[in-house]
Amino acid sequence: MKADNPLAEVFERNSNYWEHKKVLLCGQIPSLQLLNSLIKTEKAYVITDNYPIAQGMSAMMGIKLGNSDFEVASKRHVSVIFSDYGDERIKGHLEAVDTIVLFLNKTKSLSQKILHCLMPYINPQVQILLMGANAIGGKSGDSLVKDVAQVFKVDTARKCTVFAANLNEGAQFKDSKALSDVKFGGLTLKQNHGLFSQGELDRGTHLLLNAMHRDLSGMDKVADAKELEDLSNADLKSLPTPKDHAAHYVLDLGCGSGIIGLSLAARGYKNVICSDISATALNCTAANAKLNGLDLKVLASDMLPKADDLERASINVPGGRFNIIATNPPFHQGINRTTAQTINMIAQAKESLTSDGVLYLVGNTALHYEEPLNEAFDNVEIIAATTKFTVFKAWNN
Repeated sequence: MKADNPLAEVFERNSNYWEHKKVLLCGQIPSLQLLNSLIKTEKAYVITDNYPIAQGMSAMMGIKLGNSDFEVASKRHVSVIFSDYGDERIKGHLEAVDTIVLFLNKTKSLSQKILHCLMPYINPQVQILLMGANAIGGKSGDSLVKDVAQVFKVDTARKCTVFAANLNEGAQFKDSKALSDVKFGGLTLKQNHGLFSQGELDRGTHLLLNAMHRDLSGMDKVADAKELEDLSNADLKSLPTPKDHAAHYVLDLGCGSGIIGLSLAARGYKNVICSDISATALNCTAANAKLNGLDLKVLASDMLPKADDLERASINVPGGRFNIIATNPPFHQGINRTTAQTINMIAQAKESLTSDGVLYLVGNTALHYEEPLNEAFDNVEIIAATTKFTVFKAWNN
């Protein structure tokens, strides 16, 4: 079967490095189809931070993956592990391997962090293959290991590059540089490599937070962002809240480090669920909740969670419907820009909201989310806007 992705094809071209061996695949896994190739291995592990990849591969194995921040699916000699690479629970599911295949991420610091986190599982004789599309730095992939290994370029094809590395004696991979904390409304949030807007609160989310919290406080409507009060240094707990707000069910969709959900939890919302496709995001959000003394639940989910996803994770949300969904949705998949997932989410959001539920969404102004929002909802209001970002509030009668 011909590979469905250039990088997957390059992986197949270099089967002599992993066939009939114990192999670990990690990084930005390019295709579900790689699972079929692992039949040729003696033992194979796939560690991925990406829930759709883990979920898809597990389904191909006939296993339904759970929705926590750490999940394992195993069949015969193949194991798929959905996890943050720094999660110590990996230890119980991984043995020494002959070959590590690292599919490079577009963020070099994340690839560096993965190697550092895997160091406890790497034996001195392991061979490391670095595979990446040239568009995300594949040509310079050797820079990750050249200080601690003998590195050789072994393939260039389909605008991809492959390096093979043999570790020097006593080699140790350095961790990525620590990121700055993010602060908002009395909260302090640790950050992690691989998350959106690393080490800072991006302007879109900042605008959403100010507009949403103002709206929830019943303040006068202000569309001009210049007139919005900046709540960065405010005490969120002191803001007025809607009646019966504590009983509301809240979804922070695509939570990242958890700032949206945690800001609502700080205001007294008791049923906050933070979802993301990234195990790193879920792990980071849970850690930030503990750091700030707040209670919330995390859920692995590809966009809007279904009722059975919530039930399987033992999260009680009546009918799977939320009173509030708040999101700064992604519009990139790898290096490609796409709004298809967000537009699909908007079309389905009504089914995940209570009859009086509200969707708060911020997006790049140039993406024109007002069009699909107006098609899906009875009421759409712009509650803050700049030349670059627009915050929408959408609800049905």
